[in-house]
Order: sequence, then C-alpha cells, then structure tokens
Amino acid sequence: MAESSFHRTVRPAGGRLRRPSPGPVRGCQAVANPLPAAPAVYPGSAPAEVPVSPGPEGLVLRQAGPGDARAARAMHERCSPSTLNRRYHGPVGDADRYLGHLLDPRHGRTLAAESPGGEIVALGHVLWDGDDTEIALLVEDAWQRRGVGMALLRRLLVLAREAGCDSVYAVTQSGNTGMRAAMRSTGLPLEYDWSEGVLVISARLAPSAAAGALPAPAGG
Repeated sequence: MAESSFHRTVRPAGGRLRRPSPGPVRGCQAVANPLPAAPAVYPGSAPAEVPVSPGPEGLVLRQAGPGDARAARAMHERCSPSTLNRRYHGPVGDADRYLGHLLDPRHGRTLAAESPGGEIVALGHVLWDGDDTEIALLVEDAWQRRGVGMALLRRLLVLAREAGCDSVYAVTQSGNTGMRAAMRSTGLPLEYDWSEGVLVISARLAPSAAAGALPAPAGG
C-alpha cells in the first residue's frame, strides 16, 4: 500500500483541531501555529498500553511516544518530498514540526512499524478530535506497497473502537488510490467527501471491532 496522507485540514488558531467541514480546505500550512499545546480530551477509555505484535516482513508493530521523536525525524529524512507532501499537505520542510503533537499521548495513540535494525519505517496515528476521531499514516518510500500501511491501519481501527469510537475519518489527496483501496479493503461502510482535491473518507466501525476484530479484508 502506498503511504496514506491523513492530517487535519482545518485548524482554528488557538482552538482545538476539528474535522474538516464542507468548503475550502487549507492544509497544514494555513496557520502559523497549527498544533496547539493544549491537550485534546477524548471522552472514551483508550488503552494505556498497546501490545507489541509482529508485522509484515519481519517488522514489529508497537506503541510510540515522545521518546521516538528522533527516530521519526530520521524516517522523515528518508522519505521523498512527494511522500511527505501527500502526508502533511504542506511544505515538506515543516514535516518535523508536527511530530511533537502527533507523538503526544494526550492527543491520541501512535503505532510505529520498526525494522529488525531498529529503524522506524512507518507511523500510524489515531487522534482524538472532540466527537470525531482521525486516523493518519506515513510509510517511508522503501516500505510502501509491502503491506505495512494496511497492518497499521487495521490496528488503528481496533484501537479507535476499543476507545469507544463509532466512526473515524481520514484525510488524503483525491488521487491517492492506494489509500482509497486500503480503506475499502477493511470491509467497513465508507462515506466520501471531496473538496478542492482533498478527500475525506469516513468509516463506520463495525460492532465486531469492539472485541478486537475487524471484517476480513476484501478479497482475502
């Protein structure tokens, strides 16, 4: 699966992050301070720890946090500009600025895919956004289309359901066919909202996900 490019696209200055609404979508670069320091409080009961589990091709999937910032920045350096642009919807030089917020457990949960050599090669986020929940992924170029993003995506959806979420949304570029295919493969009911080249995909979480399971991937 190619890297997905989720990120909130509407960021009120000084306010909490919120789900994009119909109308122009500005992107992460729209405001000078897009990542407020105040924690976003989610009313669910997110698990404190995420078990380590095996991933595809010898990778380990584990919970990540602020202590992984240096390894995450190193992953950014290995990503192509087009990969970072599709993920963050803005100048690639700004990508590192978002890591402090994304890795902060006050705002959600982050999963890392770690190589046998100890490098983080992908990150997945489930981000509390008031009554809404966003999911986001970044897979470095050398590991794209190898099942890494799909493995993280399915784990993120389980985490969201365990935290009491009924649905999630993902923000990507409308031309990102890999992300659209990955979301379809979950077997969940989806809704699509296009705005100026940006696509918001909303997924209703199946009740079975509450028990730590998701529908079988389509075609598999």
